[in-house]
Amino acid sequence: MIILTGPQSAADQRGNLAEMAGLIDARLTCSTDVVWADVTALYYMDGWEDCPLAMADVDVATLMGLPVLPAPARPPLVD
Repeated sequence: MIILTGPQSAADQRGNLAEMAGLIDARLTCSTDVVWADVTALYYMDGWEDCPLAMADVDVATLMGLPVLPAPARPPLVD
């Protein structure tokens, strides 16, 4: 399972996280169904280092030895 974190203090930031999670088939770290033992990688979005919750997610993933990677670029919209 891939999980995603990033800035989440404002509604638009949470919306961006949810949208990206859907695009890359990932779960949000705050989802109630995330079991950290099942996580294979953590992706982070720009600005994560300014959010204490995202920083904690990255710390946990790092301590667990999980790959911590930047989220892929948003795929282009198809007309």
